[in-house]
Amino acid sequence: MTSEYNAAQRLLHKIKQSVSEFELNNTGGNTNVVEAAVAQDLQTLSKGIAEYRILGRQESNERKRKTMLDRATSMADDHELLKRRFDKLKLRKNERENYTQERSELFQGGSGVALDTAITVDEDAFWGRSERALDGFIAQGMASLDNLREQRGLLEGTRRRLWNAGGTLGLSKSVITYINRRTAQDKIFLVA
Repeated sequence: MTSEYNAAQRLLHKIKQSVSEFELNNTGGNTNVVEAAVAQDLQTLSKGIAEYRILGRQESNERKRKTMLDRATSMADDHELLKRRFDKLKLRKNERENYTQERSELFQGGSGVALDTAITVDEDAFWGRSERALDGFIAQGMASLDNLREQRGLLEGTRRRLWNAGGTLGLSKSVITYINRRTAQDKIFLVA
């Protein structure tokens, strides 16, 4: 019974090393061989765990049965973790290969159709962004114009009140002329 367990543990250790090697050498040419070996070893380990579990259920000694089933569960958990990790690494490798292939096709011109489609999509995105930016500028300009109109109304009201107050308080004509000149300068400033 322990020989099956020891064989499964050796295989589990070998798979861990192979997955680590696959992770480190994910860009080398040797990765396909390592990938195939890890996939085969994971399948073999799965069968070994199933056989060990069957042997554990057939064990007559209750304590040994529990130990064997606990070991089988532990190995199955380790197997599942390694399988997930390996699947993620394979997916990352495939994504990297696809990216590299698409990038080289883009720079080499590819079939032309993909390049034309990419240009069309980029143009559409550019025009959409430009339209939104122009709409934003127009809205901002309209808001500024409304604000200036409101300020003009406030200034005219203030000017009228100053004229009335000036007439009532007897402000000198030179002060009123100065206020009028300043108002004219402000208008020139706002127009420019």
